[in-house]
Amino acid sequence: MFVVWKGKRLVAVLLLLIVAQLALMAFLIAENLSVKNTNLIDFTVVLDAGHGGIDGGVVGVDGTKESSLNLAYAETLGEIFQTAGFNVVYTRKGEGGLYGLPTKGFKQRDMLERKRIIDEADPNLMISIHMNKFGESYRSGPQVFFQDDKDDGRDLAESIQRVFNEFTGKARQALGGDFFVCRETDCPAVIVECGFLSNPQECAELQTEQYRNKVCQQIFNGTMLYLYGG
Repeated sequence: MFVVWKGKRLVAVLLLLIVAQLALMAFLIAENLSVKNTNLIDFTVVLDAGHGGIDGGVVGVDGTKESSLNLAYAETLGEIFQTAGFNVVYTRKGEGGLYGLPTKGFKQRDMLERKRIIDEADPNLMISIHMNKFGESYRSGPQVFFQDDKDDGRDLAESIQRVFNEFTGKARQALGGDFFVCRETDCPAVIVECGFLSNPQECAELQTEQYRNKVCQQIFNGTMLYLYGG
């Protein structure tokens, strides 16, 4: 599924994919078709805003909590998917965690509740939203991760990373590893680290609506490249 188009060719392909998506939406509206949850496309995406509650995730150089940014990015990305006609399910839509009482074992309960929500949604894709941190302040840019032994997750991650690289001008690779939320999910699943809160400039940029919209659009475009680009 990973394509090798560069520069203008990749942009042209993405534009064609988006046009095709809009054409499909118009067709479904014209035909007055009924699909589950009244969405235009019988295709469900679960968006997982990482952390929450007492688990704030990493902390930015200015004190920004990862969990709050994750939630904002998941909501913006969800709006993009919904506008395109997809059915969207969120693992969390508030600042709280999913663990119940903040007692011993809360992190495990939180992860198991995310798995329950994902399993119940029976999605076609799952995207978990996070922010990154590094010991040195120079590191910047989004990066995508996947479960090592899952080829479908790798393909999705590589497509999103490819679009990110065109957006940032970097030459990052999607990275494999062992991640509960991806390992325990049956559908193609990825973790998207949207940027580095340890980089002062990027930390500030990640908090702006304009940059959030841009990053979320790249995630959507990368998903479209995965679905229709190869």
